[in-house]
Amino acid sequence: MKRSNPIHIILAALAILATLCSCSQEKKYRIGVSQCSSDAWRSKMNEEINREIMFHPEAEVEIRSADDSNDKQIADINYFIKNKFDIIIAAPNEADAITPIIKKAYDSGIPVIIFDRSINGDSYTAFQGGDNRGIGLQAAQYARHLTKHGAKIIEIRGRQSSTPATERHLGFLQGLSEKNDMDIVGEGYGDWNYEESAHVADSLLNLYPDADLIYAHNDIMAIAASETARRRGLHPYVIGVDAAPEIGIKAVADSVIDATFLYPTEGHLLVRTALKILRHEPYDTVLYLPPSSAVDLTNADILLLQNESLREETSKIKILKGQVEEFWERHSAQTILFYAVIAILLLLAGFLFLLLRTFWQHKKHQKVLLEQNHLLEEQRDLQESLNRQLREATQSKLMFFTNVSHDLRTPLTLISEPIEQICGASNLTPRQQTLLKIASKNIRILKRLINQILDFRKYENGKLDLHPREVDFCTISREWAESFRAMARKHDIKLQITTGAIKSR
Repeated sequence: MKRSNPIHIILAALAILATLCSCSQEKKYRIGVSQCSSDAWRSKMNEEINREIMFHPEAEVEIRSADDSNDKQIADINYFIKNKFDIIIAAPNEADAITPIIKKAYDSGIPVIIFDRSINGDSYTAFQGGDNRGIGLQAAQYARHLTKHGAKIIEIRGRQSSTPATERHLGFLQGLSEKNDMDIVGEGYGDWNYEESAHVADSLLNLYPDADLIYAHNDIMAIAASETARRRGLHPYVIGVDAAPEIGIKAVADSVIDATFLYPTEGHLLVRTALKILRHEPYDTVLYLPPSSAVDLTNADILLLQNESLREETSKIKILKGQVEEFWERHSAQTILFYAVIAILLLLAGFLFLLLRTFWQHKKHQKVLLEQNHLLEEQRDLQESLNRQLREATQSKLMFFTNVSHDLRTPLTLISEPIEQICGASNLTPRQQTLLKIASKNIRILKRLINQILDFRKYENGKLDLHPREVDFCTISREWAESFRAMARKHDIKLQITTGAIKSR
């Protein structure tokens, strides 16, 4: 069975810890909100969006205001596309100008929710907005309630290319058409802001000072028209739309305008719809928010108190959310620290295991080396013993040869002396003389060999120095050949020695 590498085990443990840490963090949905302007109504909607997002920790929202600029809103939506937001919520400043960039976002695969104002075409995922036509209709009915009889009306509309301005105008005309006792004697575009509306109201009141009622498409324009009329000493009824607490409702409570109509913001519904789209849950593709009743002196104070109470509760929720987030940050930090401690302990355990494993392997290796050393020592002792025995045997042999040589030299010496005396006799035949010379010569050879053995023994014992010298090899060769010539003739062998130019037979 293959043994697991401890390094791989440690890395796997760290990977599991990293997975656990990553799983503890929920996915963040990024929601981009593009507001066409930054008026009071949109500020109220932004508060509702931010309040709702507090209950959805898995999502975050970024709100950008175009400040009534088409170019800036196009740049804002491009920013959301470039940074790959999960969904875009937009209130188009002008339909003709903003439709292409909305279509670009929609075609790129980013869901788009259009609210408040429409675009040209259907390049969006969902639409949410107030019933502007219904608000215009209610405004006409309330105007009839104020005037009680036929009246001359001045209408200050929003921006000319804005879809809410068109719808509020058409709804107002529908309400007036129910009876023919009320007429719009003058109208102009206030572009949703105070300065332009004050200028338009001044011009229209200069032409129609006897106007009974001013209908403005939002509270800012209604306040501008009311203050312009009072500066002229005129006191027509003034009604607006939006009912933002700090603007429209306060203006009603202060008797600056006579009434306003709540244009529902419902920012929380936008957030919920966006999350339903991202989670692939059922949602309303088109949602029109129904208009509510008019806000006048009978209910303005109550609505302001309710708004103030809502602000306080929202502030408390924010504080609680901050505390919860702080708690979770501490909890996350402690969790990370806990995982880090576990990881460190695992690393230490792995390191300790590696040290122990290395120690065990070293000890095992050392044991093997000791055994090998012991075996080598035994082999060395055996080799030394064999060498000693070999030397002893060699010495014994040398001693034996030396002793034998000593023993042989004495008889050879005794034999050589008689042979030499016989060789000197005069009564020997040539044949006998030759044989005796051969015998004498071989005796000398034996004596020389014995002396060489004895000299080698002396050399081994360090008692003899070696002195090489040159000899006549030809002469020595002929002498050796003569020693074997008689034996060669006996066996019918032809013996011939060739040494250079000298030949011997």
